[in-house]
Parts: sequence; C-alpha cells; structure tokens
Amino acid sequence: MSTVVKLREVSKTFPGGVVAVDNVSIELREGKVYGIVGPNGAGKSTLMNLISGYMIPDKGEIYVHDVKINDFHTAIFEGVVKVEQNPNLAPGLTLAEHLALPMPGIFFNVDWLRRRVEKFMGDIGVKVDLDAKVEDLPISHLRVFEIAKAIILCELFYEVGVKPTLILDEATVFLPIQQKQILKEVFRNLVSRGFTILMISHDLAEVIDVSDEIIVMTAGKISSIFKSENLDITALIKSMFDVTISIESIKPLPATVTNDYALKVMNLNVKDDKGNLVVKNLNLEVYVGEAHGIAVIPGTGEKELAECIYGLRRSESGKILLFGEDVTNLNVFQMKKKGVAFISDDRIRDGIIPDASVEDNLTIGSEDKFSYLKGILLNKKEKKNLAESLIREYSIIAKDLRSPITTLSGGNMQRVYLARVMGRNVKLLIALHPTVGLDPMGTKMFFDKVNERRSKGLTTIIISPNIKELVAFCDRISAMYDGRIIGTFRPEEVTMEKLGLMVSGVT
Repeated sequence: MSTVVKLREVSKTFPGGVVAVDNVSIELREGKVYGIVGPNGAGKSTLMNLISGYMIPDKGEIYVHDVKINDFHTAIFEGVVKVEQNPNLAPGLTLAEHLALPMPGIFFNVDWLRRRVEKFMGDIGVKVDLDAKVEDLPISHLRVFEIAKAIILCELFYEVGVKPTLILDEATVFLPIQQKQILKEVFRNLVSRGFTILMISHDLAEVIDVSDEIIVMTAGKISSIFKSENLDITALIKSMFDVTISIESIKPLPATVTNDYALKVMNLNVKDDKGNLVVKNLNLEVYVGEAHGIAVIPGTGEKELAECIYGLRRSESGKILLFGEDVTNLNVFQMKKKGVAFISDDRIRDGIIPDASVEDNLTIGSEDKFSYLKGILLNKKEKKNLAESLIREYSIIAKDLRSPITTLSGGNMQRVYLARVMGRNVKLLIALHPTVGLDPMGTKMFFDKVNERRSKGLTTIIISPNIKELVAFCDRISAMYDGRIIGTFRPEEVTMEKLGLMVSGVT
C-alpha cells in the first residue's frame, strides 16, 4: 500500500501561545481506517484541519499524494473530504440547497446527487427531509446528511481516478449502534478500494471495532500508535491518560432517593418545528434525588421533550408537574427561577457565545454570585475568581480567561458549557446527550458531578443513546420510542440488549 498522507515536523500554535500540534511527523497509507483518539485539547481536530487545508501549519510540510498542501483548494483537488466536528451548514438553507453548492472543479447533476444521498441515508435506516432548513433539523439528522454527502463526494473522486481521504471528526456520535454497524461495513467497502479514512472519536469501542490502526494524541503530539488486532485496551487507555478510565469508574454513589416526584409528565404532546407531533401522550415520573436515564435513538422526539419541560417549547396538550406544582407551558425564564437547568445536545451552537471570552462564557447567568444591587454593580475580581474555580474544577485547558472561547478545542468549549450549567447546583438538571464529544475523562467528570448532585438530593435526567452508561449509572432507566416512554426499569431489571431493542422499536 502506498503512502497517501505525509506530515513532516508539523506544528501549529494559536493566539495566546496554545500549542495545538507540536512537531508531528507521520505517514498514513491508503486502504486503511485510522482511529484518532486522545483527551480533549490534545490537538486531534487541529491536525485534521491541517491535513484538509482548513489551516496552514506554522512549521513543517503536509503532502497528500506527494502534492504539498498549501490551502483548502489543493487538499480537495487531491480528494480530501472532511466532516467537521460541528455541523458546517448554513442555517437558512435547506439540505437540498447545500447539495447544489459548487465544489471546485467538480460538476454534477444535483437531482442525481440528491437521489444518491437519499438512497445512502435509507440504506443506513435514517429518514431525513432534504427540503427542510438546517435550522429546523436536529443535530443527528445534520450529521447523517453530512456523512452521506461526504461519502458520495469521495465516490465521485474515485470515479475520476483520485483515491480519496475521508476525515470524520466526531461525525458518528449521534448515531445509534445499529447505524454505526452499517457504516462500519460501508467503511470496509471503501478502504477495500483504496480509500483512506481518518476518524476522530471518543467512543473507544467504536474506534477499536472500525479501525485498522489507532493513533493516540496527547498535548499536541502523537504519543503512540496501536494496531486494532489483538489490542491491549489497558495500554491504549494508559497511553491516552496515564490512568484507567472504564465504565466501572462511573458507578453511582449512595444517594437519597425519595418517593416524592421531582417531575411528573402526563399525556404530553409536543410538535417539532415543522408541526409534526413527535412527543405523543408521553408519561414520565422522576423521583426527587434520583439520576433518571432516558434511553433513546437521537432525533426521535427527545430534544422536543427536553425543550418542552425546560420551557423552550410549548406543549400541545398534557401536563407537567415540577415538585407538585403545575408548570405546563411556563417559559424558560420562569423555569430557571424554579430551579431547572438544561444542557443542550448541540453544545457549540446552543451553549456558547462565540464572540465572548472564556471568562464570560463560564460566568454568564451566575451574576448573583458576583454582583450587587440586583446585578447593577459587578465585582470583576469575584467574577474572575468564579471563572478560575470552574476552570480548575472541570479541568478546562485555557491559556487566558480573556481570550475568545473559540481559541479552545471543541472538547474544552463543551466543558465550559457544562461547567457553567452544572456549577449552579439547580434542583432539576436535564442533560441531553451530555457525554457526546467528551473524552473518557470528561465523561467521568460529568458523572462525578451528577454523583455530587445525587448526594445533595438534587435530581438529574440524562437523555442519551449510550445505553451502557445509563445502565451502569442511573437509578432508573426509561426507554423512549416513537415519542413515548414504553417502559421504565431499575438497572437490575433490564439488559442493555433489551433496552436497545426497545428504543429501536423491535420489541
């Protein structure tokens, strides 16, 4: 197999002195799937941005097919196609309109391309409305669309004699395990024809299952490379963190769970932005002090449910009781005053203010901790102390509190959002896909913080497709399918396999 990507002593430093990629040299061969793993802030996304020409290195050289990469156009002419860490789509355009956007030097029939995209999504079992605007679609549908578009662009390169390199930066995180398995077969077919796939993921089980080789990055360097065959998982984890992080490490601590209801949802009906009824006569009971999991396939009404409880979306009918009080259709400001907080699944789009500093993003909404006279006067020193405390508590890598938050890695931006929301110790926290995009240490940190909440008698709802995490940690788990809760169990009463079948509609 020939070398397709070559890096020679490549480095990249961001403003403020953050070294994201530090003197990396490596050769990648065609016909392989490479998994890229490492903690948040290790430089994984930056390295992929350099290979794809989105960024230019401060030092060193990058070659694809022996052609030096000087910019994005050079990279794409050599068949480099990238699905970014966060959706890279114009909110006001439909998905079909995105298919019509020109690619340099590539001309194709848009109707034909649309049919291929629809067929691909159908093959992996996802129905996405290509005529819907980006801003009206859940993040899970956007990710599937971007993967489909990228793979078909790779196919087009192959048809004109260019063996492509496909880069997937956390692109599969919102897909349930059944669709990931289908994608695995798609990837194997692609690499058998000489494609090269670089896949960043914090889902180590997925990386091990799909990859031929696993590249570990820490602190901007490639610390080790493992072959997936006969892999020593303990050595891999140690290489990433020098600690052992496993599902056992997120076991719940003893908690005081009462028989009183923190939340009671009765016959709730909620529509999505297109007017479709996606939450249907849903009933849910959550006890005070418990960590309650809701297992669900992304994009099947769980976001609308969370937004309705939090006050971001109105219900069509039904009732929501919060600690015995009817709060149906209160707005988000009223729900926040009653002690409810929400972690969105799209933490970059919904959770951060891109133009604001790291400090502002950490402290906005907590003005009561550093202000006087009902927020009129601010104590800048106390504000900075709060931000520094959250930086330490949530292990956020940030060189300068006053730098724009966009100077942080994607994983660290997510930690900022989690720190801001979870640092308030609200009575009810609704966390939607909270561990997506977090490295194993970040995932453990999230569950440690929920354990702290449980020890204080605070209530947490964790909505997630990661059934393994829910069964390992939650006091009870509800299965959601087709907009309804179809069963609620204690961990000892159900298996992961049964929950997987339930949320898939098989049983």
